Amino acid sequence: MARVLGGAILAVLIALSPAAAQDVVQVPAEAAERQDFGRLLNDVSETIGKNFWDKQRLEAVNWPKLVAEARQQIVDAPDLQTAAQRINALLGKLNMSHTGFLTPDDVDYYVLLSVFGGAGMPPREFDDRFWGANVTYAGIGHFAVRMEGRDFVDLLLEGSPAARAGLKVGDEIVSVDDAPHHQIRSFRGKVGHEVRVTIRRARDGPSEIIPIKVMAIAPLHAFREATRASARTIERDGRRIGYVHVWDSVGDESGNALQSALARLGVNVSGERSRRGNRDKDEPQPLDGLIIDMRGKIGGTATTATRYLDIIDPRGPLIESRSRPRRSTAVRGRTAVLIDYHTRSTGELFVHAYKRERQGPLIGTRTAGAVSAARAFVMPGGNLLYVAVSGLDVDGDVLEGPGVAPDIEVQRPLPYSQGADPVLERAVEVLAGKASKAKQ
Repeated sequence: MARVLGGAILAVLIALSPAAAQDVVQVPAEAAERQDFGRLLNDVSETIGKNFWDKQRLEAVNWPKLVAEARQQIVDAPDLQTAAQRINALLGKLNMSHTGFLTPDDVDYYVLLSVFGGAGMPPREFDDRFWGANVTYAGIGHFAVRMEGRDFVDLLLEGSPAARAGLKVGDEIVSVDDAPHHQIRSFRGKVGHEVRVTIRRARDGPSEIIPIKVMAIAPLHAFREATRASARTIERDGRRIGYVHVWDSVGDESGNALQSALARLGVNVSGERSRRGNRDKDEPQPLDGLIIDMRGKIGGTATTATRYLDIIDPRGPLIESRSRPRRSTAVRGRTAVLIDYHTRSTGELFVHAYKRERQGPLIGTRTAGAVSAARAFVMPGGNLLYVAVSGLDVDGDVLEGPGVAPDIEVQRPLPYSQGADPVLERAVEVLAGKASKAKQ
């Protein structure tokens, strides 16, 4: 079966968070701020009208009317954070992924700038923000979600300062340096210094303080290094199950990161036997199964999804010399993929094809249903507008909205879970059991 998934560029899909306050006004402050928000809304409205791909949807929701109805509230917003929240509420009425408004107080602002190479931001403005360097932000390598008025660790980059310090998925972040937690503002200006992160691991339980060093995070580089660092082997019932967490799917470097991670586990992605001569003792022990965790942060390009398929299940025969038999490092037919609402865009293309070709079970919960091609546009004040510019069908299926369902549904709890991951546990159980049956 052909593996061509199409050449469309899939931008990342981001879980948009409310933007925080940023002073972008001139004196007199009140009048100028309102004027700036009016101009900002004009640019957002015009850019959506010109570039949003589904013109029928714009017509059905009466986009000009929606903008007119929201105008006064946006113009009268007391600060950029509130204006951004109201703009995103307006954009939400389009009910389309890859569409949202971001400010420099959103982590995803920096991810988008990195993916889109500055997104056309004027060079002087770009240099003013990043001092002529690459796109970075100050952080500790965690991502958080707000639930019931509290912030919980939702994702952790493997190898990051947060992970090394012992922060866990499910931890409630009570404060950072005795101030309310914010994923950007809590760490801004503190690169190279430790912050005191106060956490709670049980509802209404005692709090504890974890000192964590702040670093300058270059998003795509950090994602790829986390993919490499995630490679590990899980022993279960005498079986060895490999694990790799794929964080992004943007271009060749993402495929290289996955390939490097698998090489650490001794998986030969070329589809051939090892070329190390007779040095079997130097090679990692062969795996009984492999888990690919697609519960990452961002999507990427369609061709990367095709490459992922070829990496974990190379086409062509596995050839070896009968006179010099060697142990196999291939994992064909012995894989499983983890999915949830973090699996989006290119990740969904990959898991859709993986399921279609019946390579192994999808385990977890339904994917995001966020498959569109998108662009980022610079707005006044250096803010960003993310716009879905093309809808995509995948092998005749529309994934936007429905997403991809798992073969084995397993929920992962978040608040106060102390890093527990029943989805991963189920995958290990499935692959270990399959390996045991195969050897009986």
